[in-house]
Amino acid sequence: MTSDTAAPPSAAHRVGRLRLAAVIMRAGLRSQLANRADFAMAVANGVTFQITVLLFAAVIFSRFPSLAGWDLGEILLISSIRMLGHGLYMLFFGNLGLIPHLLREGRFEAFRTRPAPVLLQVFTYEAPINALGDLVVAGASLGVCLSLLDVAWSPAALGFLAVAVVAATVIELGLNLHIAGLVLRFRGSESLFFWLDNTAGNFGNYPLSVFPVALQGAFTFGVPIAFAGYYPAAWLTGHADTVPVSPVLVYLSPLVAVVVLLSGLALWRGCLAWYARNG
Repeated sequence: MTSDTAAPPSAAHRVGRLRLAAVIMRAGLRSQLANRADFAMAVANGVTFQITVLLFAAVIFSRFPSLAGWDLGEILLISSIRMLGHGLYMLFFGNLGLIPHLLREGRFEAFRTRPAPVLLQVFTYEAPINALGDLVVAGASLGVCLSLLDVAWSPAALGFLAVAVVAATVIELGLNLHIAGLVLRFRGSESLFFWLDNTAGNFGNYPLSVFPVALQGAFTFGVPIAFAGYYPAAWLTGHADTVPVSPVLVYLSPLVAVVVLLSGLALWRGCLAWYARNG
């Protein structure tokens, strides 16, 4: 029986594991594409959920021309970075949210008996088609915000934007790895997946300065969703001098992403080892 805590495999074993994961993913993708109605519904679900976020912002700006000194285009940049990161997370790693289902159905045990890493098998369990809808809306939102922004998009700014999106993806992955580990250790904690998604969707799309100081600290140092949109957008739009605590924070999204990911992987491995002994 194997786990993610086993000794490092040889190069041949790693290639074999990747091939097995690719076979599993292709099988899942073929299964979902076989029914075009299901495929279309999955994409529509992703589009519908993200559009509600944008409609809420539109309603706010129909009443107020700016929010804490941020205009519509600038706030759309915050939400676009976050939604692009979320869409990429869902596309490549979103199956983490299926772990409670896999545990209930007994399929997680099967993953532990296969030669491929458990986490890789979770990621490739099925193709998250609804992520395509997330990415379509996020891309459209970015296109609209770019047309509204008066920003000189130099190569450095474009590179900063690309890094910010990757960092947003990694931050969401790291946070969800923490929850996935807790689900293995504490049954009934699967609601944290919904809580995180709901919190990021409700609070991660707006300037941090509109929230009370306690929430500003929580979203910076506790559950750092502000680094998945707000802080990099503040640098790109010239609001770096208005961020809480220190303007240095606008540059720290990549570092925060690495720290959150490493912490999430450590917790996942520890909880997986506990599950192997007690599950």
